[in-house]
Amino acid sequence: MSLRVLLAEDSTIFVNVLVEILQAEAGLEIVAIADNGADAVEYCATHRPDIVLMDIHMPRLDGLSATEQIMAQCPTPILVITSDPHRGGVDLSFRALSAGALDLMAKPDSLPFPEADRERLLRKIRLLSQIPVVRHIRARDRNPTPAPEKRRVTAAPADAPATGHAVIGIVASTGGPRALANICTRLPEDFPATVAIVQHITHGFSRHLARWLDKHSALEVYEASDGDPILPGHIVIAPTEYHLVIDEERKFAVRDGPPIGGHRPSGDRLLMSLARHGSPRAIGLVLSGMGDDGAAGLTALVQSGCPTLAQDEATSVVYGMPRAARTRGIVKHSLPDTEIADALVRLVDEMSSSSDKPR
Repeated sequence: MSLRVLLAEDSTIFVNVLVEILQAEAGLEIVAIADNGADAVEYCATHRPDIVLMDIHMPRLDGLSATEQIMAQCPTPILVITSDPHRGGVDLSFRALSAGALDLMAKPDSLPFPEADRERLLRKIRLLSQIPVVRHIRARDRNPTPAPEKRRVTAAPADAPATGHAVIGIVASTGGPRALANICTRLPEDFPATVAIVQHITHGFSRHLARWLDKHSALEVYEASDGDPILPGHIVIAPTEYHLVIDEERKFAVRDGPPIGGHRPSGDRLLMSLARHGSPRAIGLVLSGMGDDGAAGLTALVQSGCPTLAQDEATSVVYGMPRAARTRGIVKHSLPDTEIADALVRLVDEMSSSSDKPR
């Protein structure tokens, strides 16, 4: 049976390119083409496709609004395909992920599609179309409350203790951006720990993910650079195509190198470095995603005496990575993404209290 695809795209040129790619691939069928978001919502209800390829900037109804309505009325896997991030579509794209879209990718700089991008698109279509999605019913906050003023934190003095403050390592994949938003927006402005994130995401989007999270978090959020200090109240995100680790000098290091378990950046590599150079004041967390990235890293953290958490099945878009960790028996807490921030605050407080006790 063919996978049924709905195209929601207002560029005739790009539609023609997508049609050529999809028609040349066995097992894919285009059931409808919408040149605006309103028609995309209608066609989704009438044709019941297996997946929607959704543009963001469209007439009558933009891709964010169309995603919200589809996920409220007829939940369907949605892949957001956005134009050049510098044209302003990225914020809407990440908001579409929060509204229920599964993943995003950038339109290529030139047409026709480079072969690597064509293969990536087809792979995403086949993968995402198999993911069960749930109904999302909520009104969009058109005037969101701005994040509190950010604390400015300077580097620790050179003679600070080697163990320093707590560091939290987070690994996420499909469904991760939405969970990360629910966590980062709930961490308090006086949060005394550092957060390091590996998010599997399309090349070029890690910096935009950082900017999007930074807009709505009381903490500083940015893409990591080699040699960055580990600062409390800061959240760093691994650049796409580079591994993020903590080195022996207790600084962030951005490393090239082959993928680990098919992933670059690798969550396992981050968490293992955290177990080596951050324990016992380290916490590991695995969020929504396919596969088992992070499970080996959580194992290393547990063996070094550090607490571990995972997102629960009910709030995970894809429960693969959290399930892999739980199957190993290495997850102490399994929580909804909306409760993880509070759990992190409690764990960090417990670490601080235990370190303050006389020995």
